[in-house]
Amino acid sequence: MRAADAAAAARLDASGHVLLVPPVSSRPGRWIDPALIDAALVHIDAVGTGTPARTLLIERTAALEAAGVARVDGAFARLIRHTLQVPVPDAEPWPIPVLYHRPIPDPAPIWAFHRDGDAPALQRALGPAPGHPQAAALLAHMAMLVRRSHACDPEHLEALRARLQAECARPQPAADLERALTRAQDRWEHSAAELGTLRGLASELAFQGYPDSFPVARSLSRSISLFVGPPNSGKTYAAFERLATAAQGAYLAPLRLLALEGRDRLVARGVPCSLLTGEENVPAPDARVVSSTIEMVGTARPLDVAVIDEAQMIFDASRGWAWTQAIVAAPARELIIICSDYAVPAIEELLGLCGETCTVRRFERKQHVQLLPRTVPIGSLGPGDAVVAFSRRDVLRLRDRIAADGHPVSVIYGALPPEVRRREAERFAGGESTVLVATDAIGMGLNLPIRRVLFSTLVKFDGEGMRGLGESEVQQIAGRAGRFGMHEEGFAGVLEDAEPGALRTLRELLLTPAGAPADFKAPVAPNAWHVRTIASRLRKSSLREVLAVFVEQLRLDDAHFAVAELEGMLALADALDRSAASLSLLDRFIYAQAPVDVRTDSQLQEFLDWSTRHAAGGPVGAPWFLEGVDGYSRLDAMERALRASTTWLWLDLRFPGVYGHVEAVHALRATLSDGIARQLKGKRPLAQRPNRGRGG
Repeated sequence: MRAADAAAAARLDASGHVLLVPPVSSRPGRWIDPALIDAALVHIDAVGTGTPARTLLIERTAALEAAGVARVDGAFARLIRHTLQVPVPDAEPWPIPVLYHRPIPDPAPIWAFHRDGDAPALQRALGPAPGHPQAAALLAHMAMLVRRSHACDPEHLEALRARLQAECARPQPAADLERALTRAQDRWEHSAAELGTLRGLASELAFQGYPDSFPVARSLSRSISLFVGPPNSGKTYAAFERLATAAQGAYLAPLRLLALEGRDRLVARGVPCSLLTGEENVPAPDARVVSSTIEMVGTARPLDVAVIDEAQMIFDASRGWAWTQAIVAAPARELIIICSDYAVPAIEELLGLCGETCTVRRFERKQHVQLLPRTVPIGSLGPGDAVVAFSRRDVLRLRDRIAADGHPVSVIYGALPPEVRRREAERFAGGESTVLVATDAIGMGLNLPIRRVLFSTLVKFDGEGMRGLGESEVQQIAGRAGRFGMHEEGFAGVLEDAEPGALRTLRELLLTPAGAPADFKAPVAPNAWHVRTIASRLRKSSLREVLAVFVEQLRLDDAHFAVAELEGMLALADALDRSAASLSLLDRFIYAQAPVDVRTDSQLQEFLDWSTRHAAGGPVGAPWFLEGVDGYSRLDAMERALRASTTWLWLDLRFPGVYGHVEAVHALRATLSDGIARQLKGKRPLAQRPNRGRGG
């Protein structure tokens, strides 16, 4: 028996009630007031017992409840709705129904209805519904609360109405109801004050003022050029020609691999260049230029020239905010933005919001990509062929099949460290391997001597489900074929093993002009200023709540800007509020931006464990991967350790003295990169090995 049922049974027994049916697990016991025994016997004589009588009892009890008649504390009572017209300053009164129970002193009409089901007779016996006995006092109390609220914040007064109605819909004694109504008004007043603060925040943080939050860029009268064209049209080469002459410059790349390539490209021309990515800061003596990933854009120090690469990535759901920030905030007197043609209108509009204009310089390919008329058997691959797949598993499976035919194969996919991807690209470029198997990473600016780009499929998993490739994706990847000066012609096609209709789909996608998403708005992510301002004004210490205000409650300029996709950051914030609550809000915000895949439980848990140790007064201690893996471990184990080491170095760069072991981590990364490169170069099949990593 539940504790509540046992307590009720004790009260009934103490009051002299008689237990008729003992309790069972599914229901409490049946009790009766001795004064009602005679009436009960009369009732049984009239309706009988057994299943028909029970069915009749259920039906008539339901009819009584529909009429508002029920047992309350062992006696019959009638539920009555009395609507009060509550006066509202400068508006029509609010009709607010008040529900209350009125005892039925004589239960005889109820018992009679149970026996004969005569509803009109029951209504005559009950009579018309009386008004609430304390109606005047309740009306005066609610009128006072409404006047007080109107004086506080008339704009949000309607929200009070809903709160008062909710309290009046619960039958309770008048004194209890008055206290509940007062508490409801107190909660409304607190909420109204917060809404008032939000109004001020919305004005201060609204996105229409976003460009003005970067004063250095706004003060420079920037000269802005868009270098526009398809892959292999020379636009990036021209941008680097200009960057190499700058006294102070920056190259902003979409990938760490391209930041490395940009640094080396400039150094080869005799231009001292530093490297800055999420997990490393490698300054060069007398550096004139910094080559960095797009998220690391500096906004405080004026530059002569800055180059933003692959700016059509502003349309990317998860990372587009970084291009919005760089385009708006890069503090360069001359800004060169490299992009595809379909991104030009969106970038021009964004610059217009900054009060700036741009010139567009268009580049043409030296040769066009031709569509192969037939599918290509995997056994007929040859030098200069690049096969494109969209998962780690499929890349390794294709690598094994092609290598079994005697071809040396290079491999590029997202889980590989940039150093290995670079080595694999160099093997292919130097002729050491004849065939390349890669994910769509090859569409992001890698300079490779590809003659034919062959799609193994025209569908991919995008993190939520399988979908067909878009025209911009296909054209970016196919555009890597036929690099000028390496191959006179370029071709795109599909493997014979691709899904039915893939060749026709490829033809349609290559012929369809790529376009920007409909109703596009430039994505913006919160920065430390947003977090600090929201937290201080609303007195919130939970990072998840602060970010939720930014995402859900601020009235933002949704004509031109939109909140970036922040599901991963919100999930991390929620976990960090628990695992590292003693860290400052801004420290937790830094953690929430770390490169962690929240969909991978093991990766997320080790990250949270590190944050917990930091919050406890760290240092965090030696990371597990320094002892748990080496260059001869399984491929997936080495990849997992490299992902963890990337996160570790990212955190060490932001929390000096907490993480450390940097030399050992870099040494291990080099060892693991060598080990992975050795396995990829070898002849042993790799796709059959267990895979705990994610494709990319």
